[in-house]
Amino acid sequence: MMKDLLELAATGHLGAVRLGMPLSDAEAALGPGRPHPALRLRPNASGYPYHWGELSLFVADGRVDKIALEPELGAVEREEFLDSLRQKDITFEPWAALTHGNQIAVRTSAGAEVVFTQHDGGYYLIVLQVS
Repeated sequence: MMKDLLELAATGHLGAVRLGMPLSDAEAALGPGRPHPALRLRPNASGYPYHWGELSLFVADGRVDKIALEPELGAVEREEFLDSLRQKDITFEPWAALTHGNQIAVRTSAGAEVVFTQHDGGYYLIVLQVS
C-alpha cells in the first residue's frame, strides 16, 4: 500500500490509471470495479465512485475525475508517511482547505491531497486523492 500511496502522491497517477481516462480503460487495466449503489440505479450518474479494495475512482461523463486511496484507519501513521515523502524528495505543504478540527491535510507538488485524522492518540492517513 505504501508504494501505491507514494506513487500517487509523487505523480498524480497510479500505474496506468490517470485522471481523464475513460472508465473503460481503467477497468481494462484493473478489472471490473465495484460501483457505488447509486450507479446501479442510474448507470450514467456522475460523481460516484467505483471501488477496487482501497482504491476508488470517481467518474464524471464516463471519465475518471478523481483517484483516491483510502487505507484502513490506523494503517499509515502521519509522521511515517511524511518521512517517506521526504526520503523520496516529494515536496508537500500544509493544505488549509482540508485542515479543520481533528483533521490535518497536506498537498504534494503533484497536486495530491493527503488527509490525516486523529485516532488512538496519533494522526493517521485516511485518504490520498487527486482530482
